[in-house]
Amino acid sequence: MENESNPKKLTASGTTTIGSCTMYGLNINKTLTGTLTVNEGGTAVAQFAIGTTPATHFVVNNGIRFSNLTFVLSAADDVTVFTRAI
Repeated sequence: MENESNPKKLTASGTTTIGSCTMYGLNINKTLTGTLTVNEGGTAVAQFAIGTTPATHFVVNNGIRFSNLTFVLSAADDVTVFTRAI
């Protein structure tokens, strides 16, 4: 991960829009009590079920570029994403 990647903690249920960015990682900090959906625009690109245990679920050294990255938590869970604005 590059030094300028910014961790963003997601803890509230609902949609968090990051927008245009490069995503370097996603970490689930506590077992999910709801679901987590990662979207590019209106398309789901990853889904995590209730009961997913804490772990780093996504790490890419050079990152993956998104045009409109959003995260949807169905419950108030504890997730951290690492992104850099484009």
